[in-house]
Amino acid sequence: MRRLIYLGALALVLVVLIAPSARATGLQTTTTVYIKDFYFSPAKITVEPGTTVTWVNKGRHPHTVTSFDGQFDSGTLWPGESYKVIFKGHGTIGYYCAIHPSMTGSVSVGTPVFSGGAQPMGGQPMGGQPMPSGY
Repeated sequence: MRRLIYLGALALVLVVLIAPSARATGLQTTTTVYIKDFYFSPAKITVEPGTTVTWVNKGRHPHTVTSFDGQFDSGTLWPGESYKVIFKGHGTIGYYCAIHPSMTGSVSVGTPVFSGGAQPMGGQPMGGQPMPSGY
């Protein structure tokens, strides 16, 4: 019984030590947003700095992923195509489909999602870095 308690304690210590290093090495730094006809799913996401967000067009029509502030623009994504952006810094950035402007979404980096695409107080400008599909 005593041996089982020691093994349990050792396992707990390992989890506490390994979990932060897994995050630091970037093991879980990707998330996917699906583009459907005619909405983003999920439309609002929260990610940590350094996360790569991939938008995948699962719809039957072409769409874009275009930030309101001009930081990134996917160009036309045909069904089955994807687009990636690495988000750095902190803040919330809104985006839309330039072909169908009623389609909107937002990415909050290091902050909770705020309704209405509001910029949180003290937020720093984001550094979205577009990466063409295939990277």
